[in-house]
Amino acid sequence: MSEGSSPAEPHRQRFSLLLEYEGKAFRGWQKQGEAGIRTVQGVLLERAAEVFGRQDCEVQGNGRTDAGVHALAYTAHLEVVTALTAPEIEAALNRQLPKDLAIRHVWPVDSRFHARHHCLGRSYLYQIAEGQRAFSKRYAWSLEEDLDLSLMEETAALFVGMHNFVAFAERQELRHSTQVLIDTVALRRLDGLLLIRVVASHFLWHLVRRLVGTLAAVGSGRLTIDEVKAMLTGGQANSPPWMAPAHGLFFERAFYLQEEYRSFAATVPLIPAPRWG
Repeated sequence: MSEGSSPAEPHRQRFSLLLEYEGKAFRGWQKQGEAGIRTVQGVLLERAAEVFGRQDCEVQGNGRTDAGVHALAYTAHLEVVTALTAPEIEAALNRQLPKDLAIRHVWPVDSRFHARHHCLGRSYLYQIAEGQRAFSKRYAWSLEEDLDLSLMEETAALFVGMHNFVAFAERQELRHSTQVLIDTVALRRLDGLLLIRVVASHFLWHLVRRLVGTLAAVGSGRLTIDEVKAMLTGGQANSPPWMAPAHGLFFERAFYLQEEYRSFAATVPLIPAPRWG
């Protein structure tokens, strides 16, 4: 502060937050009305109240994540009355947050910015451990079966584009559109892991986990490609039982620029998620 200057007066500001969290002890992102349910949004609101006083803070995320799903770079926004700068908010909140939730970066944004409404697309990463791995119980789905990668890639190509995923939807979602535009389903074997990236504008509840479970069922010979084609064209609400467990899934990132969204899959390598100790 320069000589003679006065401290900034508190005023309403909006900030974008880049978060990472380990999902094991969270019941997903969204705050629940029922007491005692631990969610990422709920913890952020509680700790924001400790930092900013008992005022009403707005914390909105770019979308829901399932219980047990992790996040590498999850975008949210915070609106609050404060005189603190973005770096000061980042430091203050991180001092209050539990070990399984951290803020990687905070920056000021326009008051009209909305983390969910302005999000153009989202990317998820799924990890399958082919065999027993030390970290698989927490961060990857361990499968002892031999998986046919070529069959899985052929099946993955079926999911790309605009499709009616009614056969993969939960019953409560049938009142709304089950059309989803999927931009990318990419697979890569690396260091004993089978990595699967799914990029789309939005997702149905459990859709990524059902797509991964279906791919694994095809790769292990329990499901045929023709059966998957029928699921995509039959228009029947089946909610297929092949759903991969939540602990292998990572929210990878959200997109707010069209060029960045379109070029992501082609330019960013598919690598394993960090293995926290």
